[in-house]
Order: sequence, then C-alpha cells, then structure tokens
Amino acid sequence: MSSKYYKGLDVMRVLSCIAVLLYHIGLLKGGYLAVCIFFVLSGYLSVMSGFKKDEFSFKKYYLSRLKKVYLPLFIVVFITVFCFANSDWINLKQETTSIIFGYNNYWQLNANLDYFVKLAASPFTHLWYISILIQFEIVFPILFFGLRGLGQKISKVTPCIFLIILSIMSYLLFKSNVSSDNLMVAYYDTFCRLFSVSLGILLGFIHVYYGSFVLKNKNIRDILFWIYISIVLIMCLFVDSKSKLLCQSMLATSLISMRLIGYGRVFNHKNDKFDRIISMISKLSYEIYLVQYPVIFFFQSINISSLIKIPLIIIITFIISYILNFALKYRKNRIVKIVILIPIILLSLFGLYKYISSKDYAKEMKKLEEDLNKNRKVIVERQKKYKAQEEKEKSEWENMLNDINNSEKEIESVVKNLKIVGVGDSIMELTVNNLYDQFPNGYFDAKVNRTEKQSIDVISDLKKKGILGDIVLLNVGTNGNCPVSCKENLIEAIGDRRIFWVNATNPDYDTFNPILKEVAEKHDNIHIIDWISVANAHPEYLIKDKVHPSVTGCKVFAETIYNAIYREYLEEINSKKIEKIKKYEEKEKNKITFIGNDLLLEIYDQLSKKYSDSEIIIDKDFTYKTLVKKIKSKINDKSLSSNVVLLFNKQAKLTEKEYKKIIEMLKGYNLYVTLMDRSIFLDDVNMINFYSELKKNKDYLKIDGVHLTDNGIESLVKLIDSTLK
Repeated sequence: MSSKYYKGLDVMRVLSCIAVLLYHIGLLKGGYLAVCIFFVLSGYLSVMSGFKKDEFSFKKYYLSRLKKVYLPLFIVVFITVFCFANSDWINLKQETTSIIFGYNNYWQLNANLDYFVKLAASPFTHLWYISILIQFEIVFPILFFGLRGLGQKISKVTPCIFLIILSIMSYLLFKSNVSSDNLMVAYYDTFCRLFSVSLGILLGFIHVYYGSFVLKNKNIRDILFWIYISIVLIMCLFVDSKSKLLCQSMLATSLISMRLIGYGRVFNHKNDKFDRIISMISKLSYEIYLVQYPVIFFFQSINISSLIKIPLIIIITFIISYILNFALKYRKNRIVKIVILIPIILLSLFGLYKYISSKDYAKEMKKLEEDLNKNRKVIVERQKKYKAQEEKEKSEWENMLNDINNSEKEIESVVKNLKIVGVGDSIMELTVNNLYDQFPNGYFDAKVNRTEKQSIDVISDLKKKGILGDIVLLNVGTNGNCPVSCKENLIEAIGDRRIFWVNATNPDYDTFNPILKEVAEKHDNIHIIDWISVANAHPEYLIKDKVHPSVTGCKVFAETIYNAIYREYLEEINSKKIEKIKKYEEKEKNKITFIGNDLLLEIYDQLSKKYSDSEIIIDKDFTYKTLVKKIKSKINDKSLSSNVVLLFNKQAKLTEKEYKKIIEMLKGYNLYVTLMDRSIFLDDVNMINFYSELKKNKDYLKIDGVHLTDNGIESLVKLIDSTLK
C-alpha cells in the first residue's frame, strides 16, 4: 500500500476522532455517527492486513492486538480506577470486569445505561465500542480464514455475497430494534452493529479481488473525497439520537465510509504541514478515544464555565493521549520513554490493586433492585385500586348530587303531602278549607278564642290519640299574649317536633311577636311564619277588625303558610347540599399527588401508610419531557390533586430552569419540591430540603450515592410529614 493510501485513511480517522470527542462534550449532536467510520475502517484494515501476509499466524495476530488494542486499554482503565475508586462509582468492580473481558456493551445494556444522556454516569461509558472491537478481533481470524477459503475453493463472489447478506441482516436487526423503541439494544448489541464492520470486511475482499473502482482523474477524485467528508459532517451536525433518520444515517455513514476508503487509497492532497497534523492526530486517535471520557467524567463535577471547561477537556485529552502514545509506541529515545512509562505502569498497578481489593456491590444493588421491583408491582395494584376508588367516589358524588337535585324537584310534592297537624284559633277556623287545599293530608284543630295556654291541653290530647305528627302548625296568639313560661310549656308539650308558628295580627302583636321571636331563637325546631308582614303590605287581606282575613286573605294566609314551609324544606336541602359540597371539597383539598422516580419508590411503604388516600405516580425513567407530559395530562383531565409533591433523586437530572417551568405550569396548586442532590432557589413553592440533611448525615445514602438507607428513608418521610402538616 502506498503512503497516499494511508494519508486518506488518516483524514478519516481524524474526522471520526474529533467528531466523537465533540459529541461527548456536547458540541456535535450527531458525532456518534462517526463510530460507524471506525467500525468500517477496522473491518477493512483487518482484511487488508490478512491478505498482505503470505502466512497468517494466529499467535502473531493476537499478540499484535494485545499490544495495539488491549495494552493501552488496560493502562487507561486501571489508571482511571486508581483516580476514581473513592468516588460514588457503585459499578466499579462489575463495569471494569466487563471491559477487561470484552463484554462491556452487553453489561451496559443489562444495566439499562443510556449512551445518549448528557450526564456521564461512569468514566467508561464510551468503552462499549472497544468491547465490540475486542469481540471482533477475537473472531476475525476464524472469519477471515473461512471467507478466504470460500473465495479460493468456490468463487471470489461467494464471500462477498455472504458478507452482503450478513450486513443486510444486521442492519434489519438494528432497524427493527430502533422501530421497537429499543434504541439501546440497537446501539449496544454486537449483532445490531455488525453491519458497519461487515461492510468494511466486504470492501476489503472487493478491493483484493476486484480493485477499488475509483475515477482516474485525480482532481475529481479529491473533490469527491471532500464531498463525502462534507456529507458525513452535515449528518453529524444535524442528526441526533432522536432523529427519525437515525437508521438511515448510520447506514449512509457506513456506505460513505466505504467510498471514502476507496478514494482514500489514492488521496492526492499535498501539504506537508497539513499532512503532519493529520498524521499526528491519526496516530493518537485510539488513545484520544480511550482517554476522553475519563477526562470528561473528572470535569463533570467541577463547576466552571463551559467556555473554560470545554477547551480544558480537549487540551488535557490531547496531552494525556500524546504521553500515553509516546510511552507505548515511541522507539527512538528509550530512556525518556522508560522515565514516562514507569509512573504509568505504577499507576496502572495501583489501579489494578484497587480493582482487585474493591468490594463488589452487585448483590447489594441486586437486592435493592428486587425491592424496588417488588414495590413497583405493589404500586401498580395500588394505582388500580386508587383509580377504582376515585371512580367510585366520583360516581357516589354524582349520585348524591342527583339525589339532592331530585329532592329539590320533589319538594313541592313532599310539602303538599305533609301530614301536618294544625292547632289554632278563629283565624285557622276561617281558613281551614284553604289549608286543606294546600295540605290535603293535614289535620287542623281550630276554635274561636283559643289561647296559647288552652293549646297545651289540645296538643296533649292529640298526642294521646296518636294524631300529633312530626310537623305542628300553631296559629294561637290572637287572643292575648301569655308569658314566656306559658309558651315554653306549649313547646315542651309538642316535644321534639318541627313547629311552624304564625305570628299575630291582633292589636297586641307589637308585644306578642317580639317575644315569640325571642323564644324561637332559643329553639332550633321553631320556624316563624311571617303573616303580619304580608297583611301589613296588603290591608285588603284583613277585614275591618284588622285581625281576621278576608275571603282573599284566607287564600293568601294558607299560601303564606305553604310557601314558608316550602322555603324551609328547600333551605334544608340546600344546606345539606352545601354541607356535602364543602366536605367533598375539603376532602379533595387535602388529597395529595406524589410524583417521582426511584426515590418515591424507596419510601413508598412508609409514605403509603401515612397518606393512604393519596395518589402515587412513579416512573424510574422520568425525564423533564415525560414529567411535563404527565402533569399536563393530569391537569387536562382534572385528576391532579390540589397538593402536588415532587420527589426526584439526581437520576432524573432535573435542572433549576426545568423546575421553574414546572412551577409555572402548576400555578394554583400547592406544590412541594424535594431537594436531594443540590441547593436550588425556587419561588412560589414549598421546599422539602433533604439535601442539607444528606450533607450532615452520610449514612443516609447507600454506596451508590443515590438510593437511601433505612435511616435515610425514615428521616425523609419524617421531613415530608412535618412539611405537609
């Protein structure tokens, strides 16, 4: 192979290296696509290297891979372990083991880690790629011999057809998982990502068997090379992980990489300065990939401006990569190389010791996950019961309102059919026919010149006969005003019945009526029927003695009694309705909706005992967008309680700005926000500041620095309880 060939490939390596680095630091949202270029290059170069040797030695191949791929990986991994072993890196043991033994991609998949989240949960998040690369390097010699044997014994086209079918199957598997919302399976699974590697292998066999198929005009070749580079850069700029074009872009990047390799073999660029820079970065590309995430992980915890942080990450990544490359690959000045290599080896060995001696929290975390899953099942059942209870309460409430409304409509019939018992004097005697018109089921006992005192005997006699019902109408007072004690005796004789007492129009009414009012105010069962106000407003309702009603007055007198009793019943129903509405509103006002992730799941047992009538909404994968969607849905269907408590640990990664947007959305609700991982200042919200408690009590958190211990759970529930009260 000519030097021009390597020059073109160097450009591809540099493009991929920088694109991935910029993606990892958040500057290039589609930079992850460049990994496809690495895969295609790996497959292609392995084939070309295999064909270049007359005799392929398994031993030499694996020793070469150990030196070029595994040794730098080993050093970076264990120096990283040495640097970060004392941090809250709960998966140190398991994750490091998965990297060393080349299955980290599947470990991350099993651990439900998301490569596309902004926050680095580990300094090894990017090493899934190296694990696939190691898996490929292990299998490649066998695959190569098999494919080359097919080409020699059957036909040169046979291995090419096999690789095309393999690539198509892998891509379809990748696409199927993306379509099924299994993005991480699609991204991490070796077989899903195989299409890029197999396309590189395919290209190697095509070039060896059939040539590179490129244009002869070198200027046009160079233009096409940069056009392909530009297309890849455009995709890296605009196609993020949530794009609908994700699958197509991954395939396109792999196919374009094949053409770039073809033109890269005869790349015609001539610029010594440019070549030196490209060559240097290309030689460092593997080290840059290994080192970048540990550097990013380190700076993640440092609170400085991005304008300073990002340049520092890039500079330090390049410096460390250069030192590592120099120590492992530089051959001229051995003394300098050894001086640099000794501390690197020592740090690696210290890291290896920390790895070996560190505790494996797999069982503890598995137990935690089992407990959380158990709670999740309980919560699913509880949510079903809560929903059923809500629907039942709503149905009962609607039925109760319907009953009240129906009762309101039926009052006229109820009053009309009352078995009212009337005791009165000559006025009642005059109006008795009109009273029977209003109350057909009534019983009226009236006599001229009857007094209040005489009415006591009448009431007693009616009681003995069993005639006295629950409602008593009194129309006595025209024939004199007896003392208060007399009125009290009459009331006592009637007993615990509802009394409607008509006030008087006799000449002595200005004395009788005020006393009657005073007496009535002492007894809840007495209701005064204000006949005098009606009579005073219409003198024609009374005859000349201004006591007895006229013919028209008799009718109005009976109607006045009916209307007074009707209003009393109506008011009673309305009072019951208002009382029930108040109770319902008070109950609704006191309801609480708890919304959270695993933090809420952890404290569920204790919380549900204290707030059994509350709604608990838990999703361990809550993000800002899904949280907003859930809250909006609850607001729109009017099922969100008046009190809302947000309980999220740092896994939710909610920013202060996002909290403020949620607060704005929940204006009018009584909102509580629980602080777990930092101090933030929020207006118009009740703060449950558990962060300060965590700073004072280190035993409140488990080893992962996220989940709570039993003491932490107890303390948080107490704080929530005291805040809500």
